[in-house]
Amino acid sequence: MEIVFLGTSAGTPSKTRNVSGLAIHRVNSKKWCLVDCGEGTQHQLLHTKLSLTQLQAIFITHIHGDHCYGLPGLLASAAMQGRTEPLWIVGPSEIQTFIKLMQTSVHLNLNYELKYKCIDEPNNTLDDLAIEFDVETIELSHRVPSVAYSFSENRLSNKLDVDKLEQDQITRGKLWGSCNKG
Repeated sequence: MEIVFLGTSAGTPSKTRNVSGLAIHRVNSKKWCLVDCGEGTQHQLLHTKLSLTQLQAIFITHIHGDHCYGLPGLLASAAMQGRTEPLWIVGPSEIQTFIKLMQTSVHLNLNYELKYKCIDEPNNTLDDLAIEFDVETIELSHRVPSVAYSFSENRLSNKLDVDKLEQDQITRGKLWGSCNKG
């Protein structure tokens, strides 16, 4: 698993630090997840190889501006970049209200579906997202309802296509073991 810090400042950005944003992806995978989306997050993403069309889910820890004000621009940019796959938005139920109000007020029509998973009761496992990670939620103490997310790599199927390997005349041995490990 690789973690990319897009912003680590609290409250407001500084000259050297953006507000909250964290990208998580498997090594050797283009699919990724975003935790929090403070203003400037999409600009920070320009310094990475991550694509908004490969973003699987956005996890919002709580509804403070430094954690969600970057969402309008990021969602619009994803549409302009040709995103068509549905995108999960996970967080407190207020995030759905925030996004829908923003879409209505600026007439933002997305060419992809937003799916919402509202976390009103933390301390659960999120097993219905169909993403490359297993995610658990943990309640945090803050002025507003807040949640932390624990990510672990879910087990990928490592079933070798033995017939294909033999057809391609790849000899049994260490190479098969390496292929099986990914």
